[in-house]
Amino acid sequence: MTIDALAQAAGTTSRNVRALQTRGLLPPPTVIGRVGYYGNAHLERLQLIARLQERGYSLAAIVDLFRAWDAERSVGELLGFERDLSPPQEVPIEVSLPELVARFGGLDEGSIARAIALELVIPIPRTPDDPADAPPRVRVPSPRLLDVGRALMEVGIPLSAALDRLERLRAVTAVMAQDLVAMFAEHIVQPWAAAGEPLSSLPELVDRIRRTKPLPLAAVEALLRQAIEREVERVMGSIVPRHEPGA
Repeated sequence: MTIDALAQAAGTTSRNVRALQTRGLLPPPTVIGRVGYYGNAHLERLQLIARLQERGYSLAAIVDLFRAWDAERSVGELLGFERDLSPPQEVPIEVSLPELVARFGGLDEGSIARAIALELVIPIPRTPDDPADAPPRVRVPSPRLLDVGRALMEVGIPLSAALDRLERLRAVTAVMAQDLVAMFAEHIVQPWAAAGEPLSSLPELVDRIRRTKPLPLAAVEALLRQAIEREVERVMGSIVPRHEPGA
């Protein structure tokens, strides 16, 4: 096909075909004389690009996807661009260590060391450009977790107890994540891999990932909320028994 015939078959314009080729999204045509000829592979690639754009992916993300595909990277790397396109649930922050300590009304060295070990905060290495008297800085991957810790301290729960529970929760949630991701891999990714990992099916696979990822979080939140309500009622009932009428 000439470029005009290719554009017509793909439902686009010759100008758009040239633009996509310039960005590396289309392989070059076979040139005979001074005329470039395109084949079915070019048409399939154009159709794939159109389907990805319909799902909201930018051309920059599609370029990254095709580069990863051509480099024969792992499935995880191929799907990594979906994570980059999704809006972040939390934005990490950077603060000075004195500022962090002040937020909690003071922290001893043991608590700081434990927070670092649990990756609640990550020390930022100094650079030669930093002033000599500049306080150390840390990166906070999840500001929400820090807010939870501070709120627990405000109601009277020691930080050491909160860190103990966080460590246990991390172990439990790791097991939950393994189970949920295994279910996803078995029923969604493995059938795609068994079919030969067709590039043409990747938009549907990515779309399933985007739709599936929030569901385990919603299920866990609902189940945990029910479990907490039942446990609160049980524990409070054992600590403060209900009085009989008239007592």
